[in-house]
Amino acid sequence: MGNQTLSTNNKIDNKKKYFIVFICMFLQAVPYSIAQNIQPLFVPYVIKQFGFSLAGFSLIFTCGAIASAIFSPVLGNVFEKVNIKLLFLLGATLSAVGFMGFGFSHNLAQFYVLAAMQKVGCLLFSGIGVPYLINSWFPKEGRGKALGIAFSGGSIGNVFLQQITSQMLASRGVTYSYIFFGVLALVCSLPIVMIFVRLPKAGEVEVVEENEAEEVQTSGFEGLGAKATKQNKYFWLFSIGYAIIAVSISALSTQYATYFTGELGLSATLVGTLGSVFAAFCLIGNVSGGALFDKIGTLKTMTISMLLQGVAIVALIFCAKVPALAFLFSIAYGLNVYSYMSAPAFMATDVFGKKESSKIFGTISLLFALGYAFGSTLVGMIVDKVGFGAAWIVMLGCVVVGYTLLLGSIKKVKEQYAEMEVEI
Repeated sequence: MGNQTLSTNNKIDNKKKYFIVFICMFLQAVPYSIAQNIQPLFVPYVIKQFGFSLAGFSLIFTCGAIASAIFSPVLGNVFEKVNIKLLFLLGATLSAVGFMGFGFSHNLAQFYVLAAMQKVGCLLFSGIGVPYLINSWFPKEGRGKALGIAFSGGSIGNVFLQQITSQMLASRGVTYSYIFFGVLALVCSLPIVMIFVRLPKAGEVEVVEENEAEEVQTSGFEGLGAKATKQNKYFWLFSIGYAIIAVSISALSTQYATYFTGELGLSATLVGTLGSVFAAFCLIGNVSGGALFDKIGTLKTMTISMLLQGVAIVALIFCAKVPALAFLFSIAYGLNVYSYMSAPAFMATDVFGKKESSKIFGTISLLFALGYAFGSTLVGMIVDKVGFGAAWIVMLGCVVVGYTLLLGSIKKVKEQYAEMEVEI
C-alpha cells in the first residue's frame, strides 16, 4: 500500500515538473521568439523606411550582445535573492515593451537603447530564468532532457512566426508589425507568468542527498580549475577561435533576411518559408547536436559544425545565381544551431574539466558575446562598401580561422591532460 502511494505521488510530482517545462517551452515559443528570432526580418524594411545604413542599424544586435555580456553576471546573482515570479514578470515586460517601442522609434539611438533593454529582459525570463527554474524543479535527474524540451519552444514558435512576420511586414509595414508583436508578447507572457511560474515547495521534488552530491562532484573529468586553465595558452586560443566563429554566427543569424529580401529580391512568402525551414531544422540540430556530443565527443562534433557552417556560407555565396541554394543555407545553418546553443556549456566541461567549470564557461561566453557583438556590424560595414559577396567571403575566412584555432586547441588540451594522467 505504501509503495502504491509513493508511486502515485511520483506521478503527480512528474506532472507538476513537466507542466513547468511546458510553461517554459511556451515562453520560449512566443515572447522569446518574438524578441530574438524575428528581428532580422525587420532589417531591410527599417533601413528602407528610415534611410539608415545597414552597418548603422545592425548595431542594435551589437548593443544587445554587449548588454548581455555586462548584465549576465549581475543578474545571475539576483535570482538567489528576489522572488522568481517578479523577475520573470520584469523580464517579460522589458522584452515586450522594448520590442513595442521599436514601433515608435525614429532614430538609431532609440533603437540602440531599446535593443539593450530588450536583451536584458530576455536574460531575466529566458537566458538565466528558464535554466534556473528547470534546475530547481529537476535537482536530481532529467535536467538535460527538461532543458532541451524547454528550449525547443523557441524553434517551434519560430517556424510559424517567420511566415507570419514576413507577410505582415510586406502588407502592414514596420510600425504596425513592431507594435503588434510587442503587444502579443506582453499578452502571452504576463498572465502565464503570474499564474504558473513558481519554484517548487518543500517536499515537491527530490533533493540530492549530500553523499549523492559528493559522488556527482567527484565523478567524470575533474580538470585543473579556472586559475590554472586560464594560464594555459591553448585555453585562450580556444576562446579566441570561438569568438571568431561567433562573428560568422552573428552575421548569418542577423543578415540573412536582408540579403534575401534586399539583395536577391526574394518575395516575402519565400523569405518566410526559408525562415521556417531554418527553424524546423534547428529542432533537429538541437537534439542531434546534444546526442553527437555525448556519443563522439567535442572534437568530432565541432568538426561537423565547421562543415555545416562552411556549407551554409557557400550556399549564400552561390544562391545569387542558383536561388534554390537558399534552402541549403536554411538546412545547413539550422542543423548547426548546436554550435552556439548547447556547445559552449558542454565544451567548457568536456575540454577543460568540471572543476570550476562555471567560471571557465563564463570567460568563454564573454569572448563569444564580444565576437557576436562585432559580427553583424562588420558585415553591415562591408556590405555598405563593397556588397554582400565580399561579406560572405570574409565570413568564410572567419570560419576557417576560427575553427582552426578551436579544433587545434581542443586537440592540444586533450593531449596535455592525457600526458598528465600517464605521469600520475
